[in-house]
Amino acid sequence: MNREPIGLYIFRFVLGFGLFAFMCMLYWSSVMVEEDLKNLRTDIIDLKNDLYELRTETDAMGDEILQAISRGGVGRARDFSLETPSTSQEVMGRPHMDPSLPNLLHEDRFYEVTLPKLLEKEFEPTGTFQGAIIGVPDDLHPFSNWSQVSTWVSQCTVGLARLEVGKYETFAPDMALKIEERKQQGSDIPEYWVFLRDNVYWQPLSKSLFSEEIKLAPHFLRKHQVAAEDYKFYFDALMNPYFQEAGAVSLRNYLGDIEEIEVLDKLTFVVRWKTKDVVDAEGNRVPKIKYAAKLLTGQLRPLPSFVYKYFSDGTKIIEEDSAPDTYRTNSVWAQNFTEHWAKNIIVSCGPWIFEGKTDRQISFRRNFEHYFPYDVLAKEMKIKFKNTPDAIWQDFKSSRLDTYNLQPDQLIELDTFLQSDLYQEQAEKSDAVERLDYAARSYVYIGWNQAMPYFQSKKVRQAMTMAIDRNRIIQQYLNGMGIQITGPFSQNSSAYDQTIVPWSFNLQRARKLLEEEGWYDSDGDGIIDKEINGKRVPFEFSLTYYVRNPTTKAICEYVATALKELRIKCHLHGVDIADLSAAFDEKSFDALCLGWALGTPPEDPRQLWHSAGAKEKGSSNSVGFSNAEADVIIEKLTFEGNPEKRRELYHRFHAIIHEEQPYTFLYTPKTALLYRRYLQNVFIPKERQDLIPGADIAEPMSSIFWIKKSK
Repeated sequence: MNREPIGLYIFRFVLGFGLFAFMCMLYWSSVMVEEDLKNLRTDIIDLKNDLYELRTETDAMGDEILQAISRGGVGRARDFSLETPSTSQEVMGRPHMDPSLPNLLHEDRFYEVTLPKLLEKEFEPTGTFQGAIIGVPDDLHPFSNWSQVSTWVSQCTVGLARLEVGKYETFAPDMALKIEERKQQGSDIPEYWVFLRDNVYWQPLSKSLFSEEIKLAPHFLRKHQVAAEDYKFYFDALMNPYFQEAGAVSLRNYLGDIEEIEVLDKLTFVVRWKTKDVVDAEGNRVPKIKYAAKLLTGQLRPLPSFVYKYFSDGTKIIEEDSAPDTYRTNSVWAQNFTEHWAKNIIVSCGPWIFEGKTDRQISFRRNFEHYFPYDVLAKEMKIKFKNTPDAIWQDFKSSRLDTYNLQPDQLIELDTFLQSDLYQEQAEKSDAVERLDYAARSYVYIGWNQAMPYFQSKKVRQAMTMAIDRNRIIQQYLNGMGIQITGPFSQNSSAYDQTIVPWSFNLQRARKLLEEEGWYDSDGDGIIDKEINGKRVPFEFSLTYYVRNPTTKAICEYVATALKELRIKCHLHGVDIADLSAAFDEKSFDALCLGWALGTPPEDPRQLWHSAGAKEKGSSNSVGFSNAEADVIIEKLTFEGNPEKRRELYHRFHAIIHEEQPYTFLYTPKTALLYRRYLQNVFIPKERQDLIPGADIAEPMSSIFWIKKSK
């Protein structure tokens, strides 16, 4: 047997080890090259970003210089133009437009004629609107459940249509130049053809608004046109079932009946609504779209697809998105959208531009390129974040805020402040305080959970209302800053039946109603009881309320004391906002003291009162109200277009709620708006028919406020 020399073994070992070392070095080298390439790519992106920012700043400077030249001086580069935008020229020659069809949008005479007369000669926006809110929003997501965030997003974007100043259920141009109502092919079902303004742009994102970890691709550092696709993207996003942000879920109640949005070109799209068979006056079943479809179409807003379809490096979240329903159905995109890298900014294309947010305030500046100059009548707006109402009150007294909604328990404080030396100095400097009182579009109530055995009978619920002296609450705990109401609509709305008389404060009648329902003190322990399912059940329940609101706490303490007169034991359960929300959503309360902010006409009672939500967790029908006639009325209101018939339906619905008493309606608050005298155009439109004939809005409109220069 031949044996190989030992040297050959050694050679093979050295050769193998050398090849192994070579492969290791090759791998290490490739890793280093890949890392260098990544660093190089990052450097290139940073360089491109710097170039785009420089170009953007240069373009802005160029625009400013051109404006200055045209106006005759650099100092007046951004002067205010008194010309309102004309839609007639821009709609000429548009593809898909039918000149023979009328425009559903009507120009607002207030902006054309009245407002210019209310402004100073040679007016130009000046100063900073200064406001404050309680708390700091967790983020600025486009579908945030913070109502204030929704307001800011609306101010920084553009809806299709707007209300005429001071008038509900009107339809004036905004981003849409024209909206045509056409019949769907082969039917009498209406559809809405929307024609957008040209040359409206999303503002570039700014690197300064993001952390160093987020590297913005050049794609985000230039302007992008607001297009029809952005409106479809908005609708697809809020309808995506995997996207559960509270704001989107709420909007589905109103926009969920849209069948589709078809984009025809970058400035044109069609909105089609679902139909339902409705019995007409002749008894025939005919398909109809909901009455509010036109107005709701006008409320559609754009969602910046150039941001929310992408990762920060410029790559698409969903690479293959050609299917028209991609963003309406894709779970991966919905997950990324919920925690999007841009959720802490507001991408802006509207009258206000988001400037930044800190732990102390959020800032906006006027968009001098906005197509409608009257939309913003100041240069800047700053909203401070405060922990308590008193902190806001102190800022207002120090003249650091323009307005303040006075709390009922601060009336004496106000009188003391107005007599102080500090205020006298402010008044001499044109910082005097004015006051405007009006009824808020809200109400405070106690809701009786009808899943609980105590509150299943309407007679019991009526008795609970009769045992509570609502006038006493208004006078003693609100210092008269409240109005007694009888139903679920605003007192200033035609939906509210003014002929319905409130349940009187009547303990004797309340006791009789309870006795009729079998409630009496059978064992002499001082608490009434009733046999339910074979057991004697004492009338003993918990009243849940927000513990940090002193007024609410005082009212609930009074209610508990008042119910002792009926031998009912009421335990007070004060909780924080998180536990209050959980109790509401889970329907895990006996009774609940809370408030509702009311929407604008046309009122839709479905969300709060339809039986479909009576047993559904998370629904707004938290008390489990269910009434067959009320359901029928809600369905009729959805499709009825005749104003008189709608009023009759609203009034009948109001009467049902009054009779059933699912809520004890405690009061509508009166708002005492304090404002500094330099703030102009602070008035109630409904009370100024000389300025706005036909106005029916009974609260001031901050969109027309302006700051008068100090002399």
